[in-house]
Amino acid sequence: MKKMLSATISAVIALSCALALGGCGGSGMLVTEPNTGIGAGTSESVGEYARTVYYELDRPADVKINFEADKLQKVSYKYRVLGANEYSFRGDTLTIKKSVFAGETAGDKRIRVFVDDMYTEIALRIVSKVIYTPADFDAIRTDLNGVFVLGADVDFGGASFLPIGRDFSGNNKPFEGVFDGMGHAVKNLVVNCFEYAGTNGEYQTGPNTGPQISNSANYNAGIFASTGGSAEIVNTNFVNITVNCQGLGGAVAGSNGGLIKNCRVSCTLFSRGECEKAGGIAGVNGSGDAAGRIENCIVTYTYGSGTPRGIADWNVGTIKNCFAAAEDNFVYYPDYNYETGKRDPEFSYDHYLNSENWTQWIYTNYSLPAFPGTVDTSTWTYYPGGRIVNSDVVTKQYLLHPANFPAEDGWDNSIWDFTYGMFPTLKVQER
Repeated sequence: MKKMLSATISAVIALSCALALGGCGGSGMLVTEPNTGIGAGTSESVGEYARTVYYELDRPADVKINFEADKLQKVSYKYRVLGANEYSFRGDTLTIKKSVFAGETAGDKRIRVFVDDMYTEIALRIVSKVIYTPADFDAIRTDLNGVFVLGADVDFGGASFLPIGRDFSGNNKPFEGVFDGMGHAVKNLVVNCFEYAGTNGEYQTGPNTGPQISNSANYNAGIFASTGGSAEIVNTNFVNITVNCQGLGGAVAGSNGGLIKNCRVSCTLFSRGECEKAGGIAGVNGSGDAAGRIENCIVTYTYGSGTPRGIADWNVGTIKNCFAAAEDNFVYYPDYNYETGKRDPEFSYDHYLNSENWTQWIYTNYSLPAFPGTVDTSTWTYYPGGRIVNSDVVTKQYLLHPANFPAEDGWDNSIWDFTYGMFPTLKVQER
């Protein structure tokens, strides 16, 4: 049977070669259907191997993959079988030449490795840039569709930072790329959304030393001014982030339309002038056609003025499995019963906020993970919207118990470090 299968595979390969290329050379072949005749799955003779590997566009090098096997049948990339001069396999290390990836663009691809008429897929992340320094990090603003990973902690030392996606005229362009912290940290920076012409007419942020630029320039304040529907910001510690906000403010993004997942944030939120909406992760989650998702994130925050909400101030997207704790441990719920010391599990925001109890005071003073909907401020009528699932504002003590972060809620112990008596942190991922 195996000989018959091999003959069939050989015939298909020969036919594909003749139709696509008119012959098979050392550079491999193209087929219309990937890996025809090969069953999916991993052979028992394959041991440990790297699940994800990286290729850096800014520093091209051969890709080395840990792969334990006695012998490989073949290797394919983007459905093209690689030629013998394009890869080598020695000592459980598969090396693919950098020439294979010449002309590639950033993004997630796949490599298939075949053993014993079976194959396994290895994720290949082609990265625009690996970030090691504040200058590297600042370069993200030149490629808002790129793929970036942290190669080390990046410490700004308290420096002022212009939100990524903002230009000097006050226009905001959303970040649409991928930022993967790999468990490393971005720390000690001050997002300063107030912009001045400066004493010599040059652009600057910080103390008022010249005429202030229009208010539109001050609106979205976060490390990322805003994120679009294709954006991913994941696996990152954002440590000691200060946000001076007006309009929409959050440590990660002023407004989020993409995915923010597995992030640990500690931040301070200040309002200069009117800060409409401010939260630990984002001012607003979900905007326009971008749904906005915040998942498995932990926030500790404090604020100098106003009443920012924990995770996002306003939610029309989805917030799932997220917790926030204020530095002063203040938690005030509209459904809290002081006689029983418990919250009502059947409490309905929809009913409560459209009842006679609804006032602007409720909107501005309760500690909520995010305000779940929209409000007509002319009549103070509440309209439900967005989803808030298994997320809450909690006391800091709540964050010290690993039992509060179960695997069934998506808390991955290969990504997170949960130790009793300590705040959760992210583990550094190998690259």
